[in-house]
Order: sequence, then C-alpha cells, then structure tokens
Amino acid sequence: MSASQIRDEKEFEGLISEVAHGRISRRQFIERAVGLGLSATAIGAVLAACGTTASPGGSASPAAIDTTLPDKLLLYNWSEYMSPDVKKGFQRKYGIKVVETFFDDNEALLAKLKSGARGWDLIVPSDYMVHIMLKTGLLQPLDMRYIPNFKYVAAQFHNPPYDKKEENGGKKYSIPYQWGTTGIGHRKDIVTDPITKWADLWNPKYKRRIVMLNDEREVLGSTLIMLGYPLNTTDQKQLDEAVAKDIEQKPLVLAYDSITTRREILSGVPLVQGWTGFVLMAYDALGPQKLEYVLPQEGFPVYCDNMAIPVGAHSPYAAHLFMNYILDPKVAGQLVNFTWYHSPVPDSRPYADKIVLSFIPSEDDMKRGQWYSDVGAFARQWTAAWAKIKSA
Repeated sequence: MSASQIRDEKEFEGLISEVAHGRISRRQFIERAVGLGLSATAIGAVLAACGTTASPGGSASPAAIDTTLPDKLLLYNWSEYMSPDVKKGFQRKYGIKVVETFFDDNEALLAKLKSGARGWDLIVPSDYMVHIMLKTGLLQPLDMRYIPNFKYVAAQFHNPPYDKKEENGGKKYSIPYQWGTTGIGHRKDIVTDPITKWADLWNPKYKRRIVMLNDEREVLGSTLIMLGYPLNTTDQKQLDEAVAKDIEQKPLVLAYDSITTRREILSGVPLVQGWTGFVLMAYDALGPQKLEYVLPQEGFPVYCDNMAIPVGAHSPYAAHLFMNYILDPKVAGQLVNFTWYHSPVPDSRPYADKIVLSFIPSEDDMKRGQWYSDVGAFARQWTAAWAKIKSA
C-alpha cells in the first residue's frame, strides 16, 4: 500500500469517527468522502452504520452524541459577554469548567474557522454570520432533544431567516443568545446639544470626540440607514456612497473600537456608536442626567447573537448542556444582569435588571429597526469598502 493510500485510509477512518460522534454534519461527511473517491453506495453504508439511513443528498437526523462529560468546555465569545456567575453555576451543576477566548468581530471569527482553526465547543456568531457559516459547512446541526429549555424562547426566534429549518433539511444549527440594537451613547453633561440622528455624528464641531465601532457591517450599515438605503444593501452605488460619507467623517473620529466602548464613555468621550449592552453598562454608572442611549431617527440596526457548535468541537454534548442551561429563565436573567443586552427568553424578565428592561425598544421604535442579514457574495464588496475606509 502506498503512502498516499495509507494517508487516505487514515483520513477516512477519522471521518467515520467524526460523523459517528456528531463532530461533523452528514453533509460535510459526504462532501469529504466524495473527495476521497468513495462511491455513493459506500457512503450510504457508512452513514447507515453510524445511525443515519438516508442516502447521499437526502436529509437525516443528527448523529448520536457522545454523552461523556468533559472536564472543560471551550467557548469562543465576544469580550465581556458571559457572566462569571453563569459559568460557575454551570460548573457546579455539571462539573465542567467554561474556558473562554475572545474575538473582535464576526469577520474575525469567520476567518479563524475558515483557516482551519478547531477545538472550540461553542461559538457566538451574529445572525447573518450564522447563515454564512451554514453555507460554508462550518457548523454542526443541533440535537434539540438535549435543549428542552428551548421552549422558553420567544416565538420570533424559533425559526429565524438566518437559520430556517425549511432550508436546512429540518435541522437547526443555532439558538438565540442575546439580542440588541446599535445606537448612540451621548454624554449629555459634555455635549449639551440634542443628539437625535446618525447625521449628528458628521458635525465638524465634534471633531475627535466621536468613537465608532470597529465593525464593517455596523459602520457602513448605520451610514446606509442615514442615507435612506437598506442596511443589507447589495447595490454597489449605494455602498460607494456610504464609503464616501464614512471617509468624510473619518477626520472627526477619535477611534474605531468595539472593545472598550463602556470605558470610553466613562472616560469622557461624548459621542459613541455603541451596542446596547456596552452603553447601558456606562448608563448604570453615570445615570440619566449624564448619559442617554439614542435610537436614531433615521433608523437603526437590530441584531441577534447566537450560540452554535463549530465543526471540530471536542464535546458537542457539553455544548448542548450549556445552551440548555443558559435558556433557563433564572439563568437567562442572570446573564442579562451581566451583559446588559436583551434576552430571547421572556420569562427571564422577573430576574433581570429593571434598567435593562426599560431599554427594550417599543413596538413603535422597532418599526425603525432593521435586522441584519447575509449579503451573500456581495460580502466581498463590503469587506473591500471597509478596507478603503480604514486606509483612507
């Protein structure tokens, strides 16, 4: 047997182990097995032996999960987005320590996984990024039998457009984690002029007193809304116009930063494009006399961050346990009290801080909100646009 044959045989044995333990989806197994030269008959036989009887091209239930409890669960998350008390509670209940590492934005998360990085049990992509990862085969399907607390999730998050079961062969790949809005943190004690719209962040009098998020979808998206265009445009002329406006604004911008928003507000930066949670953390410290959170008149982005299991996870079972744990209403309320974002679990409200609850957008406000969605292949143009702004 040649060296290449031995290598292929070992790779095939590894593939069998991965699909049998639910570490890769059935579809991913088929694609990789075909690449190794296996026939449809052989692939079907392996899948049947692993507990799924559908032939290649059909749908199937998730493979059986190895229910061995690991010592730790590896979570790849946004910074300051998981309560230490929630992690400790999970460890007390299951004996599994939650170990976190962090990414700065969705595109950085995607790049990491596409580069072949593996090992995390859970990741926290935003709505549109779930859809991108689904299309590129980076996520494992969930076994909802292990997530009974999903019953507490609000109906609007059951079958969202970025993870529609009808498009996924009846499978689900994500659960909602936290949701929020993008608006303006306004230090009223420093800038006493009324701030009501995105266009106010283009006023030359605020030069070097503005911080924008370090995020292509957020910066360009808010600018598109200001210009009267869709948040998720795939029109090059509209995107080019937004790029020109952001380059025009750039001399006024102190920094592009998605990490230290709260600290910037507390240190005296008067105008900050920010996510709900980071601004409300500062609001809790400063109070309504000094800080307000503005949902701009032109409209504003709305997003839902989610938990999902990436291909190559060490323990999909632990990931399912953790997802189920955070959907318990009491735990969901505990999480809100740390992140200051909004929970997809309505029954969490009796356990959540009243300040956070008071900032849940009203129905009238939400009429101005626009949810993020995947822009498909046009994402390359978005990335190129952002690079042009940053290098200007």
